[in-house]
Amino acid sequence: MEFNMSLRERYRQIESVTKYSNYYLGKCYTWLSIPVTDAAARLGLHPNHMTLISLVLGLTACGFFYQGSTAALILGAVILYVSYVLDWCDGQLARHTGKMSPFGGWLDQMCDRIKEFAYVTTLALGYSRTHDGATSVYLWALGALFFLFLLEYYGQMNRAIPQPGADQQAAASVGPVLGRPTAGRRKFVIDFSIDEQYAFVVLASAIVGGYWTLVGIVVISALFAIYKPLKAWKSYFSMK
Repeated sequence: MEFNMSLRERYRQIESVTKYSNYYLGKCYTWLSIPVTDAAARLGLHPNHMTLISLVLGLTACGFFYQGSTAALILGAVILYVSYVLDWCDGQLARHTGKMSPFGGWLDQMCDRIKEFAYVTTLALGYSRTHDGATSVYLWALGALFFLFLLEYYGQMNRAIPQPGADQQAAASVGPVLGRPTAGRRKFVIDFSIDEQYAFVVLASAIVGGYWTLVGIVVISALFAIYKPLKAWKSYFSMK
């Protein structure tokens, strides 16, 4: 790695290996993740270190969610945002330094699922603690976990669908764009992927609190849990 590059050159190199599923929303994370990734690379940190730091920060945010007060929810939302920025950093750092590994991919996936389970659970517990033991929130929490994990499963299965012949290359191009997209490919399309999920949880938990955050997750993710498989099946059978 060339440490004599200018700051701008280093940042451009990192952005060239950044995955964008949604360019404009991704910029909300990369404005901070690129400088952090650059610093981590210069310090010799491993991508797995970034994954684990992200996990620790995510669980710290959940500790504030458990408190349930407005101030604690806002602070937890800020920490959760930083946690997800570092979740961008681990992939950037892995591709930037060539330290990609199957274990690193597995660790990233496991930590993501742990954080999802933790923030949904603690948002529910925090609301119940501050609202005289209200129990209806737990049904929304259960629904949120179900649909979040279902959407992740859909995403994994969609990538595993076989693509006939020449369509395979075209299908492979659908999804995250590596590097800064061209002007013609920059778009803002919501599909409630993990990027959108974290953006929603961060904003909603700070603005409307734990209960309505969980309700929102259920409603939005349920809609996409219907839309995504229908879209995938339509795309697959149109190739027949």
